[in-house]
Amino acid sequence: MISTGVSGLDEMLGTGIPRGSKVLYSLQPGVNGQLFMISTLSSALDRGLSCLVILPNTTVDAFRNDAATMYGAQLDLASKPVVFIDAIDRERIQKSATSDTARVREWEARIQKICRDNHVDVVFAYFDLLYEDFGLEAAVKILDSAREGNKKITLVIEHLNLEGLSLLDRFINEMSFDLVLGIQSSFRPVPHFSYFTLVHISWSKVPVRSVPFIIAEGRVIPYIPRIVVTGPANSGKSTFVTNASDDGHSIDRRGSDGDATTVAMDFGWLRWKDFDITLYGTPGHTRFDPLLPPYLRHAMGVILIIDATRPDKLPRARSLIEMIVKRRIPYVIAANKNDLPDVMNPLEIRNALG
Repeated sequence: MISTGVSGLDEMLGTGIPRGSKVLYSLQPGVNGQLFMISTLSSALDRGLSCLVILPNTTVDAFRNDAATMYGAQLDLASKPVVFIDAIDRERIQKSATSDTARVREWEARIQKICRDNHVDVVFAYFDLLYEDFGLEAAVKILDSAREGNKKITLVIEHLNLEGLSLLDRFINEMSFDLVLGIQSSFRPVPHFSYFTLVHISWSKVPVRSVPFIIAEGRVIPYIPRIVVTGPANSGKSTFVTNASDDGHSIDRRGSDGDATTVAMDFGWLRWKDFDITLYGTPGHTRFDPLLPPYLRHAMGVILIIDATRPDKLPRARSLIEMIVKRRIPYVIAANKNDLPDVMNPLEIRNALG
């Protein structure tokens, strides 16, 4: 097995990528996803695997600088078993061959010779210019030529996908790729988050699953989307988390007024579309406010629950709204306890909360 180099992703795949697989990292325009390919390359080199990196769009020196900037100084491309075909080689092929057919043969001959001479285990290829030069089928055929005579060679390509799901279907159904990972961004600017989707895995029946990720210190870090449930004390947050979740837990104790109050966090988990989501219910008393900022960080959104029978609690709700808005997190207000007497109407609540 070959590690993707992304913590958590290997476990989703069943410990990694089987040797001899064809892997596609498909990037949506604008997404910061180049680190997936670099992480897999670094993991392969750390294991001592011989690698060929095909860079039709850049030079070796530029790639090394970019990779070091993204991944950090620990990425060693000098002393490890790695060979390159870069933009200079592409230019020579373009000039020396007189037709597309001749250029395809020249590409295949170079790749096959390097794979034989260096006992290559993994080929990493940046696909876009090859696709532009030769079209989809011919470009994939060029890269597949590395595996002629050695089906254990693993092929990993990165591609900027301008054509959407129809192109991924072609990679899966016509080109027989074993793993297709879509790397995308959310459509809305706030909150703006990136996520990867396991579009296709040939060796496992893992369901399609989307996982947001952040990039920190040169690493791709998957995380489960977080929605924070907050509001004044005794507004019904714990009950909400318990009932909205597939599995929910609350840590309460009795306060001086005899009512139960959350003293740590309410936790709940649910699945929505292809995402796993965690609900975090926060204590409502002001003394617990220092707990809020760490949980608001990277939150997808906030549900602010108020007791619609308690206008005296609305100033507290408004202070929480200010904390949320300051961090530009989308939020909704749930006016709870509407079945009780003396309930405020929505207009009163909107005016009181601004």
